[in-house]
Parts: sequence; structure tokens; C-alpha cells
Amino acid sequence: MHYSFIERHFLLPTFLFLFTVIIYELYDFDLVVADWLYALEGNQWLLRSHYITKIVLHDRAQDLSKLIGVLFLILAILSHFIQRLSPYKKGLWLLFISFSVSAALVAFGKAISHVDCPWDLQRYGGTRPYLRTFDIHPGTYKFGRCFPSGHASGGYGLVGVYFFLLHYLPKWKWLGLGAAIFIGLIYGFTQQLRGGHFLSHDIWTFYICWVTALLTYCILFKCNTQVQTDRI
Repeated sequence: MHYSFIERHFLLPTFLFLFTVIIYELYDFDLVVADWLYALEGNQWLLRSHYITKIVLHDRAQDLSKLIGVLFLILAILSHFIQRLSPYKKGLWLLFISFSVSAALVAFGKAISHVDCPWDLQRYGGTRPYLRTFDIHPGTYKFGRCFPSGHASGGYGLVGVYFFLLHYLPKWKWLGLGAAIFIGLIYGFTQQLRGGHFLSHDIWTFYICWVTALLTYCILFKCNTQVQTDRI
């Protein structure tokens, strides 16, 4: 049985994304999750400045993400000069472009977003009212610029590895996807524990990274029109 590549890699993820976002908006699941974490920490963001969450899993993790981006760029450039890397030239550019463009798109989204971080909200000891993603900002205070999750993009931006492996080593593709999701979840959950983001911010970030990697793959390799069930 054959399935359309676009159906599997774009339409289905988009449907799941939209369904999840709508449910989150309608039922305020962001607040449900954040309330639970806030209560677990004694009605404060106890882990906001903790060494593990702040220094190791945030600051140092950001440095690691930058190093990964530089590494992808170096490998992509070297693939034009080193024969051993030459067969992977397009794939290495895929990794760098999808990783860096994902981060740039998420950063742009944050720059224009009105959404506040949980730690800034009155509900969690801050000064600002809670606004959903699509609520209209009253304009009486500055935009929060806390959406989507820039930190999580350092992990989810690695979904390009899935498409790299899909092309060169398809039997390992799920390992690549799982690794990207695992790192993204760690980064994202770290920020949720610190009060720096809501869960929906990470969902948006993952979708942005996924679509960016997919489009990059389609541009560089051409989207396959049909893929065997055991090949996806």
C-alpha cells in the first residue's frame, strides 16, 4: 500500500497540530499544566534560578545549540572540498538550513508576540493578566514576546536529522526523529519548570521546526510523491 509523502509528512502533522492548538485554546490546558507545576514548586517558580535548570539546561544548552549550528555549517562547507563528505552535500546543507531557519523563525515569532511568560502573569505572582495566543492585546503595557519557545527550538530544530536519515539511511530515521523530540522535550520542560513558557509554546515550536525541515527537504531533494508504507 502506498501513501502520499505530503499526506504523511505535512497534512497529518498539520491536522494534529491544529486539533491540539484548538483544544488548548478552548480549554485553557496551558493554565492547567502551569498551575500543576506551580503548585508542585510551592506556589512559586522555585526552579527558575536553580543551577540545573538555569545554568545547565538553559544557558549551557543554548551554547550547545549554537555549537551544533556552527558544526552543521562547517560540515556543509567542507562537503564541497572533502570527497568523503561529497555524497552528503545536500543533506548537510539540509541540516544547517533547517536548524538555523527554524531558530530564526521562532525568534521572529517571539519578537512580534504579545504573549507573556507564565512568571510575568498575575496568576503566578507577576503583574500581567493572562492572554491566550489569539487574544487581542489591550495595548496598555508592553508585549510579552514570550511565544513560541526559542529554547525548545534548539532541540526540535534537529528534526532535520530525520529527513537526512530518510534520504541516506532510512532504517535509522526514527532514531533521528526520536532524538530531536527527546532533546526538544527536555529543553521545553525545563522552561516550563522555570515558568518561562507554556506547553503550547513548545507545540508551536515543534510544528515550525517540522515544517521548516520538510520544506527544506523538498527544495533540496524534491518531495517524493509516493512512499512505501515500510519506508516512512
